[in-house]
Amino acid sequence: MEDHIGNPPVLAVQHEKEMHFIIVSNDLEKYYHLHPEKEQQGLYTVKQVLNDGTYQAFVDIATEDRAYQVTPNTLQVGTKETSKANLDGMDNWTIERNGKRVTLSDVEAKVEEEVPLVFDMHGEKPDPHLGALGHVVIIDEDVEQYIHVHPAANDTTTFNAHFSKPGMYKIWAEFKFGDNVHVYPFVIEVKE
Repeated sequence: MEDHIGNPPVLAVQHEKEMHFIIVSNDLEKYYHLHPEKEQQGLYTVKQVLNDGTYQAFVDIATEDRAYQVTPNTLQVGTKETSKANLDGMDNWTIERNGKRVTLSDVEAKVEEEVPLVFDMHGEKPDPHLGALGHVVIIDEDVEQYIHVHPAANDTTTFNAHFSKPGMYKIWAEFKFGDNVHVYPFVIEVKE
C-alpha cells in the first residue's frame, strides 16, 4: 500500500500498537496475535516459529490518510498443505486456562445485526491488555472474513460484533490476568 509517488502510509496507533498481525492456520487450530516492530517507515518485522502448513495472515492497521480493508494473505510454510476448517457448533461454553474460567453467554447471531458477545469472568476482572479489558478476533471457517472487536465500554467484557455473511465462525477471546494473556476459543453459527 503506497501513495501515488510510492511512499508507504503513516500508520495510526490503535490499541497501543501500529500493527496487529494475526496468523491462523487454514484449519483454524493455530492462532497468533503478534505486534511487528517498526524497522523504518513502511517496514515492520516479527519473529514467530510456525509448523509446516498453510496459514492466513491478516495485517490489521489503520492509516492516517487512507482507507484500508483487512484481507487474508496466504502464508505457506514448507510443503505440507493444511486444509480449510469444517467447524461444528460447540456445546461447552465455558473454557478454563490456567485456573481462569471464561464463559461465552448464549449467542444468537444474525447477519447485518449487532451481535453482543458477553463473556462471564466468574467473578474475576481481567487486567487491561493493549488498552482494553480484552480483544476478540473472529474468522469464518473459509478463513476469509476477519473481524476484530474490542469491549463496548472501558469497564465491560461485552463485545459487539457485526457479520456480513452467514456461516460458522471461530472466536478467539483474549483476556489478561496478571502477566499472562489467555486465549479462549469458541465457535458460533451466524444465520441469515
